[in-house]
Amino acid sequence: MVLQSGVAAELVLDERLKYWVLLPISIVMILVGVLRQSIIGLIGPGTRGTAVVKLTETNYVNKGRALMGNGSNVCYESFDMRREYLSQVLGEGKYIARLNEEPAAGGATNPFSDPGLSDSIMSMAKGNMANYIPQTLIMWWVNHFFAGFVLMKLPFPLTIRFKEMLQSSIMTPDLDVRWVSSISWYFISVLGLDPVYNLLLSSTEGIDMMQQQQQQMPSLGGPGQPQPEALMKGISNDLTIAQHQCCFDDIEKRVLKMYA
Repeated sequence: MVLQSGVAAELVLDERLKYWVLLPISIVMILVGVLRQSIIGLIGPGTRGTAVVKLTETNYVNKGRALMGNGSNVCYESFDMRREYLSQVLGEGKYIARLNEEPAAGGATNPFSDPGLSDSIMSMAKGNMANYIPQTLIMWWVNHFFAGFVLMKLPFPLTIRFKEMLQSSIMTPDLDVRWVSSISWYFISVLGLDPVYNLLLSSTEGIDMMQQQQQQMPSLGGPGQPQPEALMKGISNDLTIAQHQCCFDDIEKRVLKMYA
Protein backbone atom coordinates (compact mmCIF):
# COMPACT_ATOMS: atom_id res chain seq x y z
CA MET A 1 0.00 0.00 0.00
CA VAL A 2 1.50 3.34 -1.08
CA LEU A 3 0.50 6.69 0.44
CA GLN A 4 -0.12 9.52 -2.00
CA SER A 5 0.23 13.02 -0.44
CA GLY A 6 -0.49 11.47 2.96
CA VAL A 7 -4.21 11.36 2.28
CA ALA A 8 -5.29 8.44 0.08
CA ALA A 9 -3.94 4.92 0.02
CA GLU A 10 -3.25 3.20 -3.28
CA LEU A 11 -2.70 -0.55 -3.52
CA VAL A 12 0.08 -2.04 -5.61
CA LEU A 13 -0.93 -5.55 -6.61
CA ASP A 14 1.41 -8.39 -7.36
CA GLU A 15 1.30 -9.23 -11.07
CA ARG A 16 1.24 -12.93 -10.24
CA LEU A 17 -2.28 -12.53 -8.84
CA LYS A 18 -3.81 -12.42 -12.32
CA TYR A 19 -1.96 -15.63 -13.30
CA TRP A 20 -2.62 -17.62 -10.11
CA VAL A 21 -5.99 -16.24 -9.00
CA LEU A 22 -7.82 -14.23 -11.67
CA LEU A 23 -7.20 -16.48 -14.68
CA PRO A 24 -7.81 -19.79 -12.82
CA ILE A 25 -11.17 -18.57 -11.52
CA SER A 26 -12.21 -17.34 -14.98
CA ILE A 27 -11.04 -20.48 -16.79
CA VAL A 28 -12.69 -22.82 -14.29
CA MET A 29 -15.94 -20.85 -14.54
CA ILE A 30 -15.97 -21.11 -18.34
CA LEU A 31 -15.08 -24.81 -18.41
CA VAL A 32 -17.67 -25.68 -15.77
CA GLY A 33 -20.30 -23.69 -17.67
CA VAL A 34 -19.55 -25.57 -20.91
CA LEU A 35 -19.58 -28.91 -19.06
CA ARG A 36 -22.86 -28.00 -17.40
CA GLN A 37 -24.48 -27.21 -20.74
CA SER A 38 -23.27 -30.54 -22.12
CA ILE A 39 -24.65 -32.44 -19.14
CA ILE A 40 -28.00 -30.66 -19.42
CA GLY A 41 -28.11 -31.64 -23.09
CA LEU A 42 -27.45 -35.28 -22.21
CA ILE A 43 -29.93 -35.61 -19.36
CA GLY A 44 -32.56 -33.40 -20.97
CA PRO A 45 -35.60 -34.82 -22.73
CA GLY A 46 -35.32 -35.65 -26.38
CA THR A 47 -37.39 -34.12 -29.13
CA ARG A 48 -40.95 -35.38 -28.71
CA GLY A 49 -43.08 -36.00 -31.72
CA THR A 50 -46.66 -34.84 -32.08
CA ALA A 51 -49.51 -36.99 -33.31
CA VAL A 52 -50.62 -36.29 -36.87
CA VAL A 53 -54.23 -35.87 -35.78
CA LYS A 54 -53.22 -33.15 -33.28
CA LEU A 55 -51.23 -31.34 -35.96
CA THR A 56 -54.18 -31.51 -38.35
CA GLU A 57 -56.52 -30.20 -35.66
CA THR A 58 -54.23 -27.28 -34.85
CA ASN A 59 -53.64 -26.49 -38.52
CA TYR A 60 -57.36 -26.21 -39.29
CA VAL A 61 -57.90 -23.96 -36.29
CA ASN A 62 -55.04 -21.77 -37.51
CA LYS A 63 -56.50 -21.75 -41.02
CA GLY A 64 -59.80 -20.44 -39.70
CA ARG A 65 -58.07 -17.74 -37.67
CA ALA A 66 -55.88 -16.78 -40.62
CA LEU A 67 -58.91 -16.42 -42.89
CA MET A 68 -60.63 -14.24 -40.31
CA GLY A 69 -57.60 -12.00 -39.90
CA ASN A 70 -56.34 -11.85 -43.50
CA GLY A 71 -59.46 -12.45 -45.55
CA SER A 72 -59.32 -8.93 -46.96
CA ASN A 73 -56.22 -9.86 -48.96
CA VAL A 74 -58.15 -12.17 -51.31
CA CYS A 75 -61.05 -11.51 -53.63
CA TYR A 76 -64.62 -12.20 -52.63
CA GLU A 77 -64.86 -15.45 -54.63
CA SER A 78 -61.76 -16.94 -52.98
CA PHE A 79 -62.86 -15.78 -49.54
CA ASP A 80 -66.37 -17.18 -49.96
CA MET A 81 -65.04 -20.54 -51.17
CA ARG A 82 -62.64 -20.85 -48.23
CA ARG A 83 -65.26 -19.62 -45.76
CA GLU A 84 -67.83 -22.16 -46.93
CA TYR A 85 -65.37 -25.04 -46.70
CA LEU A 86 -63.82 -24.11 -43.34
CA SER A 87 -67.12 -23.24 -41.68
CA GLN A 88 -68.51 -26.63 -42.67
CA VAL A 89 -65.41 -28.60 -41.65
CA LEU A 90 -64.94 -26.78 -38.34
CA GLY A 91 -68.64 -26.84 -37.50
CA GLU A 92 -68.84 -30.60 -38.01
CA GLY A 93 -65.64 -31.20 -36.03
CA LYS A 94 -64.31 -33.39 -38.82
CA TYR A 95 -60.66 -33.02 -37.86
CA ILE A 96 -60.92 -33.09 -34.07
CA ALA A 97 -58.23 -35.34 -32.64
CA ARG A 98 -59.79 -38.44 -31.10
CA LEU A 99 -57.11 -39.78 -28.81
CA ASN A 100 -57.57 -42.79 -26.58
CA GLU A 101 -57.76 -40.82 -23.35
CA GLU A 102 -60.31 -41.62 -20.70
CA PRO A 103 -61.39 -38.57 -18.69
CA ALA A 104 -61.45 -38.73 -14.93
CA ALA A 105 -64.61 -38.85 -12.83
CA GLY A 106 -66.82 -35.84 -13.38
CA GLY A 107 -65.29 -35.11 -16.78
CA ALA A 108 -62.23 -33.34 -15.36
CA THR A 109 -58.80 -34.41 -16.59
CA ASN A 110 -55.77 -34.66 -14.36
CA PRO A 111 -53.19 -32.10 -15.57
CA PHE A 112 -50.31 -34.22 -14.20
CA SER A 113 -51.30 -37.09 -16.48
CA ASP A 114 -49.98 -35.12 -19.46
CA PRO A 115 -46.59 -36.69 -20.40
CA GLY A 116 -45.36 -33.40 -21.82
CA LEU A 117 -46.00 -31.61 -18.52
CA SER A 118 -44.27 -34.31 -16.47
CA ASP A 119 -41.26 -34.21 -18.80
CA SER A 120 -41.08 -30.44 -18.47
CA ILE A 121 -41.16 -30.64 -14.65
CA MET A 122 -38.47 -33.33 -14.62
CA SER A 123 -36.32 -31.37 -17.06
CA MET A 124 -36.67 -28.26 -14.91
CA ALA A 125 -35.61 -30.19 -11.80
CA LYS A 126 -32.59 -31.67 -13.58
CA GLY A 127 -31.58 -28.25 -14.88
CA ASN A 128 -31.82 -26.72 -11.42
CA MET A 129 -29.65 -29.47 -9.95
CA ALA A 130 -27.11 -29.13 -12.77
CA ASN A 131 -26.89 -25.39 -12.06
CA TYR A 132 -26.93 -25.53 -8.25
CA ILE A 133 -24.34 -28.24 -7.58
CA PRO A 134 -21.46 -26.86 -9.74
CA GLN A 135 -21.98 -23.29 -8.54
CA THR A 136 -21.94 -24.42 -4.91
CA LEU A 137 -18.69 -26.35 -5.40
CA ILE A 138 -16.99 -23.49 -7.25
CA MET A 139 -18.04 -20.96 -4.63
CA TRP A 140 -16.60 -23.20 -1.88
CA TRP A 141 -13.36 -23.60 -3.89
CA VAL A 142 -12.96 -19.86 -4.43
CA ASN A 143 -13.89 -18.98 -0.86
CA HIS A 144 -11.54 -21.61 0.59
CA PHE A 145 -8.40 -21.07 -1.52
CA PHE A 146 -8.66 -17.43 -2.61
CA ALA A 147 -10.40 -15.73 0.32
CA GLY A 148 -9.18 -12.18 1.00
CA PHE A 149 -7.40 -11.64 -2.33
CA VAL A 150 -7.76 -8.27 -4.07
CA LEU A 151 -7.57 -8.94 -7.80
CA MET A 152 -8.18 -5.78 -9.80
CA LYS A 153 -9.37 -2.21 -9.82
CA LEU A 154 -12.25 -1.21 -12.04
CA PRO A 155 -11.45 1.66 -14.44
CA PHE A 156 -14.71 3.55 -13.79
CA PRO A 157 -16.04 5.18 -10.61
CA LEU A 158 -18.72 3.55 -8.47
CA THR A 159 -20.87 4.61 -5.56
CA ILE A 160 -20.32 3.36 -2.04
CA ARG A 161 -23.31 1.03 -2.35
CA PHE A 162 -21.23 -1.33 -4.53
CA LYS A 163 -18.62 -1.81 -1.79
CA GLU A 164 -20.40 -4.69 -0.10
CA MET A 165 -20.86 -6.50 -3.41
CA LEU A 166 -17.35 -5.98 -4.83
CA GLN A 167 -15.27 -6.29 -1.66
CA SER A 168 -16.78 -9.33 0.01
CA SER A 169 -14.41 -11.03 2.53
CA ILE A 170 -12.18 -7.91 2.72
CA MET A 171 -12.33 -6.24 6.13
CA THR A 172 -11.05 -2.81 5.08
CA PRO A 173 -13.69 -0.08 5.46
CA ASP A 174 -11.62 2.73 3.89
CA LEU A 175 -10.59 0.86 0.72
CA ASP A 176 -11.66 2.37 -2.61
CA VAL A 177 -14.91 0.83 -3.81
CA ARG A 178 -13.43 0.07 -7.25
CA TRP A 179 -11.19 -2.72 -5.91
CA VAL A 180 -12.62 -6.20 -6.54
CA SER A 181 -12.06 -9.25 -4.34
CA SER A 182 -11.82 -12.86 -5.51
CA ILE A 183 -15.25 -13.98 -4.29
CA SER A 184 -16.80 -10.87 -5.82
CA TRP A 185 -15.10 -11.66 -9.13
CA TYR A 186 -16.73 -15.08 -8.93
CA PHE A 187 -20.20 -13.53 -8.59
CA ILE A 188 -19.47 -11.10 -11.44
CA SER A 189 -18.42 -14.02 -13.63
CA VAL A 190 -21.60 -15.94 -12.79
CA LEU A 191 -23.71 -13.01 -13.97
CA GLY A 192 -21.60 -11.98 -16.96
CA LEU A 193 -20.47 -15.17 -18.72
CA ASP A 194 -23.66 -15.82 -20.67
CA PRO A 195 -22.32 -14.15 -23.87
CA VAL A 196 -19.21 -16.35 -23.64
CA TYR A 197 -21.37 -19.47 -23.34
CA ASN A 198 -23.47 -18.37 -26.31
CA LEU A 199 -20.30 -17.88 -28.36
CA LEU A 200 -18.84 -21.27 -27.43
CA LEU A 201 -22.13 -23.17 -27.66
CA SER A 202 -23.64 -21.44 -30.68
CA SER A 203 -24.17 -24.76 -32.49
CA THR A 204 -26.54 -26.08 -29.81
CA GLU A 205 -28.35 -22.83 -29.11
CA GLY A 206 -30.89 -23.34 -31.90
CA ILE A 207 -31.63 -26.90 -30.75
CA ASP A 208 -32.18 -25.76 -27.16
CA MET A 209 -34.51 -22.99 -28.28
CA MET A 210 -36.49 -25.43 -30.44
CA GLN A 211 -36.86 -27.87 -27.52
CA GLN A 212 -37.99 -25.07 -25.21
CA GLN A 213 -40.57 -23.90 -27.76
CA GLN A 214 -41.92 -27.43 -28.13
CA GLN A 215 -42.17 -27.81 -24.36
CA GLN A 216 -43.85 -24.42 -23.89
CA MET A 217 -46.20 -24.71 -26.88
CA PRO A 218 -49.78 -24.98 -25.55
CA SER A 219 -51.91 -27.77 -26.96
CA LEU A 220 -55.62 -27.58 -27.64
CA GLY A 221 -57.64 -29.25 -24.94
CA GLY A 222 -54.76 -29.27 -22.47
CA PRO A 223 -54.88 -27.93 -18.92
CA GLY A 224 -55.98 -24.31 -19.00
CA GLN A 225 -56.62 -24.39 -22.75
CA PRO A 226 -59.99 -24.21 -24.56
CA GLN A 227 -61.53 -27.42 -25.77
CA PRO A 228 -61.13 -27.97 -29.52
CA GLU A 229 -64.85 -28.65 -30.12
CA ALA A 230 -65.96 -25.32 -28.67
CA LEU A 231 -63.09 -23.49 -30.34
CA MET A 232 -63.86 -24.88 -33.79
CA LYS A 233 -67.58 -24.16 -33.47
CA GLY A 234 -66.83 -20.60 -32.40
CA ILE A 235 -64.54 -20.03 -35.39
CA SER A 236 -67.14 -21.61 -37.69
CA ASN A 237 -69.84 -19.22 -36.43
CA ASP A 238 -67.51 -16.24 -36.82
CA LEU A 239 -66.72 -17.24 -40.40
CA THR A 240 -70.41 -17.64 -41.22
CA ILE A 241 -71.30 -14.09 -40.18
CA ALA A 242 -68.03 -12.49 -41.32
CA GLN A 243 -68.35 -9.57 -43.72
CA HIS A 244 -65.78 -9.48 -46.51
CA GLN A 245 -64.22 -6.34 -47.89
CA CYS A 246 -61.30 -6.84 -50.24
CA CYS A 247 -58.44 -4.38 -49.95
CA PHE A 248 -58.01 -4.51 -53.75
CA ASP A 249 -61.50 -3.22 -54.56
CA ASP A 250 -61.28 0.02 -56.55
CA ILE A 251 -57.54 0.10 -55.98
CA GLU A 252 -56.99 1.85 -59.32
CA LYS A 253 -59.20 4.77 -58.34
CA ARG A 254 -57.55 5.05 -54.94
CA VAL A 255 -54.06 5.07 -56.42
CA LEU A 256 -55.01 7.66 -59.04
CA LYS A 257 -56.64 9.81 -56.39
CA MET A 258 -53.56 9.58 -54.19
CA TYR A 259 -51.08 10.57 -56.89
CA ALA A 260 -53.28 12.77 -59.05
